[in-house]
Amino acid sequence: MNTSRAILVYLLSLLMIGALVSSPAFGQATGARGDYFTYRFLPGDILLTLSQRFTQNQENWKTIRKINGIADQYKIPVGFELKIPFSLIDEIPASATISHLRGQAFLNGSPITQVGGQINEGAVITTGPNSNVTLTLPDNSKVLVPVNSTITAKRLQRFSGTGYIDAIFTIDRGEVQSHVNPGGEGVGRFEIRTPVSVTGVRGTILRAGTHQDKGGAYSAIIKGQADFSPADGATLTRLGNNQGTVTDAAGKPSGTYALLAPPVLHPMGAQSHNRQLRFDPVAGAVAYELVLAEDSEGYDVLWSQRITGTTATLPAVRNGTVYVLVRSVDQQMLTGDHAVLQIEQTMNTINDGQGSPVGVGNGSYLLRPAF
Repeated sequence: MNTSRAILVYLLSLLMIGALVSSPAFGQATGARGDYFTYRFLPGDILLTLSQRFTQNQENWKTIRKINGIADQYKIPVGFELKIPFSLIDEIPASATISHLRGQAFLNGSPITQVGGQINEGAVITTGPNSNVTLTLPDNSKVLVPVNSTITAKRLQRFSGTGYIDAIFTIDRGEVQSHVNPGGEGVGRFEIRTPVSVTGVRGTILRAGTHQDKGGAYSAIIKGQADFSPADGATLTRLGNNQGTVTDAAGKPSGTYALLAPPVLHPMGAQSHNRQLRFDPVAGAVAYELVLAEDSEGYDVLWSQRITGTTATLPAVRNGTVYVLVRSVDQQMLTGDHAVLQIEQTMNTINDGQGSPVGVGNGSYLLRPAF
């Protein structure tokens, strides 16, 4: 009996160790803090192997130990958050793919004519009042550049030993929406910067941007965590699920706000002949953001608009499935999570004299509503 119990205890211990190893809370890249990449320890991790993995040089373990104040590298507790300077990490250039395009947008001042192209470090994306661009990074992170925005890929690299992404996007005007590290493998560094703020992301769905009318910046975290700070790094605000913050023109945060819930949408029916959208009002909302998209998360945008009421007539934008997303906007102009409906639309192409569909220059065709 004692032998059986000993075997059972041994097997249970193995299962517990396996759970620790597989858990996303341990042994995972957790993003960046300032000039440091951060990593949580797994059972069996030692500085020598981690130094080789991330810096491609085992001898850097001594520097890493000193930075982290570690007395004995063999007694580092599981879950310990290790800091490694980015200056030590071996990196190679990365690129992002233009995975969605709507309307006339520009890459480094030249028109973007089709999806599938690559952007590299230093690239500048500019959208107008009726255009948007979605970028997909090598780890499948999504970056949406919505209407009236200009962003720069200030840094676009990846760790040579692990493939983790090291990306910094700066917003000159407008907004960025992103879903970082959707697979949960870990984040090297993903930062959204404005002239007055920095948002450091840790596996997050977020929106960040600038207020053109009054200056300042904002960040809204739909899911995950992010560290928000003024550009000078004087203070640090940790944002979690459904939280946001705004700054004044000098970068001073005004506080942390709970994002509004999405409205309750009334059923529209599946067919496109019914284009009337109705939803219930949300207490505290000053406006609502409407989006028609090819995907249920709203990254491949076909049309968007802000309204103050709770009804709208939706345009016909494509053949096939269209997702209707509605978000509440609060008094700080922070936008929360979305409610979504799936509808079907039918369109007719407009043909030229030879009977061929008329293209509009971005991989789409000129369409006429079928109703």
